[in-house]
Parts: sequence; C-alpha cells; structure tokens
Amino acid sequence: MVWDAKAPYKAESKKIVWEVAPYLRGRGLDVGAGDFKVLPHVISVDNMNHVQFGFSVKPDIMSEADDLSVFGSASMDFIYSSHTLEHVVDMEKTLKEWWRVIRQGGYLILYLPHADFYPNIGQPGANPDHKRDFRPKDVIDAMPSGWDLIDCQERNDTDEYSFLLVFKKLSASAKIESWKKPKPEKTACVVRYGAFGDNIQASSVFKGLKDQGFHVTVFASPPGSDVIQHDPHIDRLVLFDKDQVPNGNLGEFWAWHAKKYDRWVNLSESVEGTLLSLPDRIQATWPPELRHKMMNFNYLEHQHALARIPHKPQVKFYATADERKWARKQREKWGPGPVIMWSLAGSSVHKTWPFLDNILASLMLQYPTSRVILVGGADCVMLEAGWENEPRIIRTCGKWSIRESLSMLAEVDVVIGPETGVLNAAACMEVQKVVFLSHSSEENLTRDWINTWSLWSKESECKLRTGVPACHMLHYGWNICPRGKHMGEDTGASVCQSEIKPEDAWHAIASCVSRVIDMKKAA
Repeated sequence: MVWDAKAPYKAESKKIVWEVAPYLRGRGLDVGAGDFKVLPHVISVDNMNHVQFGFSVKPDIMSEADDLSVFGSASMDFIYSSHTLEHVVDMEKTLKEWWRVIRQGGYLILYLPHADFYPNIGQPGANPDHKRDFRPKDVIDAMPSGWDLIDCQERNDTDEYSFLLVFKKLSASAKIESWKKPKPEKTACVVRYGAFGDNIQASSVFKGLKDQGFHVTVFASPPGSDVIQHDPHIDRLVLFDKDQVPNGNLGEFWAWHAKKYDRWVNLSESVEGTLLSLPDRIQATWPPELRHKMMNFNYLEHQHALARIPHKPQVKFYATADERKWARKQREKWGPGPVIMWSLAGSSVHKTWPFLDNILASLMLQYPTSRVILVGGADCVMLEAGWENEPRIIRTCGKWSIRESLSMLAEVDVVIGPETGVLNAAACMEVQKVVFLSHSSEENLTRDWINTWSLWSKESECKLRTGVPACHMLHYGWNICPRGKHMGEDTGASVCQSEIKPEDAWHAIASCVSRVIDMKKAA
C-alpha cells in the first residue's frame, strides 16, 4: 500500500505489535510511543508534543527522543521506536544515544515510513514535522557499529507503508546482516509455555519434527525453558516472559505468527485444560468417572498427534559437555555402590510423597553402600531435615540447578519421585524408576516409560477420583485437593499420595536397587 490521506487513523504500532513482540522481552523503552504503547510492560518515552496531531499523550517518562540521559548505559534489553526517527533533527546522534542504552545482546527495533510508500518532504500530503525521508539503507548506514541486522522488511501490504529493522547488539566492530541468509525450505514452530516436565515432554516433539526435515523454532518461557536449552533439535529458541504478550492477546499473537510456518504446533493446553481439567473450567465439576473417560489418554501421544508425527517416544534432556563432565565427577565421589536420585516435590501440592524418611532409613540399613541424592528447589529444603549427619544422604535442594539435577540422571542407578520434570526426563532412559502418580494415570504419563514402577492407590478415599485411578485435575492449592492422613494425623501431603503405602513403595524401590546390584555383580 502507498499512504492514503483518507484512510482512517490507526496507531502505527498496532500494525506491527505482534511482529515485534518476540524482541520485547525484559526491560525496554518505546521511544516516541505517542497515544499507543506497543505492549503494557514497556516503558513509554515521549516529549508530549502531539497537539498538531490531535491527541494527548501521557508517557511513563517525558523526554526528547535524542536525549535518554535519564537511563544508564547498557541498562535496557531493547529499544523499540515507531515512526519517530523521521521527526528528529540529528539521526546519527539519536541512533548513537539509543544504542548506548541497549545492553550487549539486546535489540533496537525500528519501524519507519518508507520513502517509496509515503509522501516525501515537499510532496502533497507529507507530514510537515518530518525532518527526512528514509529507505532501509539510510538507517543501516547511519547505525553505530557493533550489530547484526537480523530482520529487514519492507511492509506495504494492507494498511502499512513502512519498513522494519531489527538490530541485535554485538561487539563493537561487528556489522553483520544475517537476515540475508537463505531461509529454511521447511519450517515448523512449536509453542510450549509450561513447567520443566511440560518442556521435557515436548523434546520428543522437537525430535520428531526434526526427523521429518523441519527447521524447528520453539516459543517457550522461563524457567521451564531451562531444560530445553542446548536441545540440538531446536534451531531457534524464542523466550517469552510471563505476560510479555498479555493472555487476552495470545490468540491474535499466535494467529499472526502461525502464517509464517509450514507447520504450526501449539502445545498450549495440550495437557493442562485438555487432559487435566483446570480449576475454573466446567470439567472440574464433572463426576470422576466421566472425567476419567474423557481424559484418560496418553499425554505424549496426544502431543505427537498435534504435531502430526508418529508416536515414537523420544523424550530426552541434553546436557552440555561441561555438565556431563561435572556429573561424572560427582559420581566418582560416591564409590561403586548404587546411587539413587529422589526428586522430592513438583510444581503442585499433590506432588510429594509423605513417607520419605521411612524409605531412607530402610535404604541405609538394607543397602549400606548406597547413596541417595535428594533433589528439588529451595522449597524442598525442609523435606531434607533430619539427615544432616548422614553422609550417605546427599542434600542438594536449593543448591543444584534443574540442569545439574537432570545432568546427573546419566550417572545414577535409580530415580524416585512424583510426577516431576526429573522423572519425565528419565522416561526413555534405561535407569530404574519408581513414580508416585497423583493426578495422572499410568495411561496418561508412564504407559510407555522404560523400567518403571508406577505406584498409586487402587482404593482411594479421595472424593475427586472415586472408582478411578486418577482425578485428572490441576491443583494449585488445598482448596480443592484434599489433604491426607496417616494414623489420624495430617501427613502434609494429598490423599492420593498419602494412600501409597510405605510397604508398597519399599517393595518397588528395593526391587530396583537389588536389580542394579545384581547387574553390577554380573558386569
């Protein structure tokens, strides 16, 4: 499109917001925001001189575009500016000032009127406040050094008459234009916002798409995305913070980007909301037997179906060379006896088993050469209490990162725990596993896992799963999930976990440890 003076007014940033949203992560500025800030979390900067355009402006920071002295050097993750640079007198000075504020690795995103699509200075319809006319090369040539131009688009479809430039800040001498690299022939994008276990499960989808020849882009969010960093089947990982794109706009955002890929795989609510009912959805009110009938399907198989790939479980955590080396050194400290990893708790209240101490004591007595590594976040430190003076219990909660815990999986002999990212990461590994199921059934989660004991109470008193093996519900607190008791005392855990008897757990765990010892002897 070429600019039309009769066209209805629309804030320029509204035309490009979903295109640039992936670059607007963290702390950043919208310089010259006018009457529409590109995204709510962005800090708007404007001089409020918009009387001639017929609207008032209330920016977060009032400042001229060429003077950001209120902001420190390298203090921002990005600067975004739409249709502003053409209003400043000294373009080179302004670009230098913006570049100063951006940290290394951050982005400068510029959306500007294109001289071929918009009236130039002196022509009928030209903006009287414009100081210059632009084409992409004019801005590129004026940029300070130290960048990679990762995107360059001339945009004149529908109601646009502009161009988009995205610079990534690199070392001082760099001038790279990676946007010119040949585009992949076959592209797929996987959307997976979620916890560690959700992202680990998705690793099987990444591998399946790669096996079909796709260049794989992944949209994910931290901290769950930590576990898929360095996955060799991800060609481009785009991270989004919570509410970076407001929840109410996710549909628009996804629809915008889905058009760019040959295959769009949105795993949002592929498990949660579909095979696990959310607390505020009608499925949470269904009778347990109906919920089980409708939701008792395998999580991973469902995700493979959404991705249109064969159901071939290929779940895997990919440790770096340094992480593998670190794990081997840890293992060498503990001698030749069996090493057991116990993941103490997951992301929900029902993901912890209350009889840990019983089993630890039995392991120390029955298998004196064994070592038990307790893993979990800082909130699991309290579960380690009482074992401070036992050197065979290695307490790492709140000390090891999730990547360190997962890197150790390759060095341990047995893995125990509830439905956590650690257990999901071990799903396709030969290591012996004991899983305490809670809101998921065997069919949902562990059906295709290797060397796995799945434990659950077959005669539960939980009102949410009467007569069925799982409630198929997400719980974020105790308002719905009932707490369990043992010998009349509150266990601090859910009913479904409290009903898994210590003797049943011991039978499964002892069987795994004994098998490991026998294999070591045979070797």
